[in-house]
Amino acid sequence: MRKYYAVLIIIFLINLSVGWSQEYEFQHITTVNGLSHNEVRKIVKDNQGFLWFGTQNGLNRFDGYRFKVFKNVPNDSSSIIGDKIYSLAVSKDKLWVGTITGLSVINTVTLEVIPTPNIFNFIGKNGVLQLFCDGSNVVWASTEGENFIIDAASLEVERVLKDYKIAAVAKGFDNNYWIGTNKGLLQYDYKTKTIIKNYELGAFNAYGLDEIYTNSYGEVWITKSHGIYRYQSERDRFIEVFNGSKTFNAISENDEGDIFFGTYGDGLLKYSRATGLYEPLLANPENHLSISSNDVYDVFVDDENIIWVGTQEGLDYYDYTRHRFNSLVHLPENNNSLRSSFVQTIFQDTDGLFWIGTREGIDQVVFDEGYTNPKISHKNMNNTLFEPLNNSYVSSIFRDSKDRMWISTMGDGLFLIHEGQNLMRRFTHNSEDPNSIASSSVRAIIEDHLGRMWFGTGGGLSLLSEDGKGEYAFENLGFSTLNTTSMPYNDIYSVFEDSKQRIWIGTNKGGLSLLVEKGGGKSFLRFNHLPSDPKSISDDEVFVIYEDVDNRVWFGTSGAGLNLLKEDGRSDINNGYYFQSYTENDGLSDNEINAILEDHEGDLWIATNTGFSEFNIDTETFTNYSTYDGVLKGKFRKNAKWKTKDGTLFFGGAAGINYFNPNNFKINNNVPNPVFLDLLIDGKVVEVGQSLDNTVVISQPLSSGSMVKLPANDNRFEIKFTALSFASSMRNTYAFKLEGIDRDWQYTGGIDPSANYSKLKAGSYRFYLKASNNDGVWNNEPIFMDISVSPNLMDWKIVKIGIGVLLLLTLVLGILAFRKYKGRSLVRDPNLKSKKPIRVIDPELNKENLEKVKELYLLMETEKVYLDSELGLTQLAEKIDVSTNHLSMLLNDYIGKNFYDYVNYFRVEEVKRRLKDPYYQRQTLSSIGGDCGFNSKSAYNRIFKKFTGKTPSQYQKEI
Repeated sequence: MRKYYAVLIIIFLINLSVGWSQEYEFQHITTVNGLSHNEVRKIVKDNQGFLWFGTQNGLNRFDGYRFKVFKNVPNDSSSIIGDKIYSLAVSKDKLWVGTITGLSVINTVTLEVIPTPNIFNFIGKNGVLQLFCDGSNVVWASTEGENFIIDAASLEVERVLKDYKIAAVAKGFDNNYWIGTNKGLLQYDYKTKTIIKNYELGAFNAYGLDEIYTNSYGEVWITKSHGIYRYQSERDRFIEVFNGSKTFNAISENDEGDIFFGTYGDGLLKYSRATGLYEPLLANPENHLSISSNDVYDVFVDDENIIWVGTQEGLDYYDYTRHRFNSLVHLPENNNSLRSSFVQTIFQDTDGLFWIGTREGIDQVVFDEGYTNPKISHKNMNNTLFEPLNNSYVSSIFRDSKDRMWISTMGDGLFLIHEGQNLMRRFTHNSEDPNSIASSSVRAIIEDHLGRMWFGTGGGLSLLSEDGKGEYAFENLGFSTLNTTSMPYNDIYSVFEDSKQRIWIGTNKGGLSLLVEKGGGKSFLRFNHLPSDPKSISDDEVFVIYEDVDNRVWFGTSGAGLNLLKEDGRSDINNGYYFQSYTENDGLSDNEINAILEDHEGDLWIATNTGFSEFNIDTETFTNYSTYDGVLKGKFRKNAKWKTKDGTLFFGGAAGINYFNPNNFKINNNVPNPVFLDLLIDGKVVEVGQSLDNTVVISQPLSSGSMVKLPANDNRFEIKFTALSFASSMRNTYAFKLEGIDRDWQYTGGIDPSANYSKLKAGSYRFYLKASNNDGVWNNEPIFMDISVSPNLMDWKIVKIGIGVLLLLTLVLGILAFRKYKGRSLVRDPNLKSKKPIRVIDPELNKENLEKVKELYLLMETEKVYLDSELGLTQLAEKIDVSTNHLSMLLNDYIGKNFYDYVNYFRVEEVKRRLKDPYYQRQTLSSIGGDCGFNSKSAYNRIFKKFTGKTPSQYQKEI
């Protein structure tokens, strides 16, 4: 037995030393995001699908984007009874809120606090330490001194178990209740109101948050003090299965059957049903994806398998849909990490060892099964000839059919290793030797079907020649102004042989070329971008070439998206070759293509400057993934990619490596539940029963089938909505349509989904809404609301006719008066200028607006919110607490710019500042633009030139 416990302790300590499971990476929500307090005590989900969080300073309802906070207002019976939330429970359309000063009941449809004088007569202002409802009409409530059963429908109250102090309640598989009390654990028959059995487990402590959990397997789990207990049904007893140093409390279970236990002091403890092991998930100050605090109050797994954790320092959640992309990164002072953040090339040898070429040398990585537990070593070359590789900018690694390893660099030449023959050679450019490699900057390596080695360099294309005696020479093919069939440009970044044995060469600014070999001679067919020809290649910077399993050849450009090679055998133009392009306008995340790989389903994964674009070739649609989904920040590097035999894709970039297998993505099949949240007129929420122009706008809480009545003069309105799908909620998509106004469905998403309309004519309309979750699963039937717009006096025909007659009469009288006026001989000053009417501005309002303008400027200068490429008008308006209309007025009337010009001004100024700062000298122009808020290279160049009259590169040269 001692050995058994010793093994358990060793396992626990090993897990503790790891300190963090990469499997669970948590996002964080705090008061900065709208939460009323960071100490989150309880978490529940109501029958509509809203999440509720009880904190030490208020109650919070969460719809996936926004919080609605409920707090106590002194002497206001329509507010909750207290702000310190200790317990929560849910019944149909009701939320039961146990506070330190009593019990409140909220109607979750109307969001009104239900008057409960009968309950108050029993409970008063005593703290409600425990609440439980199993989905029926029975609600258990306990204070420190008494226990009650409340009928959720009638709100009738009865006392129960008078001689016990109840700390926890759960309903068992056989419909009996398990009740933890100060006198042990009871099994209780509610129908007969009798105790079936008392299990002597010791006292349960309500203040210690002791918990009981039952599941559909018929299991019963208990946390009590320092231990975890599990019920053995075959022996009708509880056994201790784990004992920790700190207090255990909350319990919840995910779809895989793993169980999570909250502790006060030791974070989360995960029990794996597959392995039977307990694994701690601890707070780690050096890991922003660990839980916020080791003091955990509650754990809740929702129906989308998202794990919500209430801690001492905020709300944490693990959303598996946001962590599909694993990563290898550089961590200072951590030897088991990449030596450099900049990964330039990736290669896997036949032994499964990964070779990672970085800007500072080569790393080697070995994974356990399933690409877990990576072990990283930094390869150091002891050979004097190869010492430059230890700190070199490694651009490509390639193993040829003769088992020779080729390693190229961006300035230190080309290296050859043949371990079997103990051969090591280095090739550099020698201007006095025409047989040396064309340049010491080598970017691309291929072996063609004849076994010939080709190298793309900064000085042209080099073909290796071997004499069989260990002597090597290069045939160099480059650009010539006298030969139109020569290479179009010497700066080569990609060389590729396709399945038809054609060799394609992509250059930095010379476009694309195709090698033509005839009669022993070599020439090149050139393809350049022609603005007048939409079938020409879209850009002259071609860095990426890829062929899919259906032998389609794709070309990635640096600034104009993706190109698919097309062939028309009947045409003599360019030998029948032409191109079909795909850009941001087609849904691509960014027009700079850095790498392409194909998954086992035939979709292309395209690495851009903003993340990944998954391209379904059949439907020609893109699904884009960004840092929100777990993609590393920073642009990906050109052709830094690898695909393993099992379909795992690796992409290298400026922040390390992302790797993932799309076949292992867990798809969210939960159908979303779209709901209407609020109706706003002129940026202000319309409350139920509120009148405008003697018209009650909404008489009932908004829901599907609601009627909205808009006065004629107040029909500028906004409808806010949500899908109540919390998995990657930013990726939820909404389709809406106002019949009579919108021909087709309109689509939206983001952090504040809403629809805006204005100036509707009198009549009846129907607004439809449907939603999809993050993986494109749509609800079947759209919800709707009917909208009625009252007629305006100006809409009456008789009034319109009368106004027409009046205007005609006014015109006639005006003409007569003008003739009479013209006939008078009045002397006028020819230099007198007419003055524009002076706009009268309320001094107080003008003062407030000027303060808001100042606040806006300080926000831009100090917080630099413009660096966020996704910053929108709505977000900026929220930051200075004004409506979007108000912000637009401030920008137009006080600053003289629209939103985009205003924000882009600061972005351009920031770019200019960084271009002058030596600190940023090693950064590329594109990455500086991306860091300053520009989300595409084309927009960056266009906007910068608009403000400065120069492109970023021209500006950089001048300074």
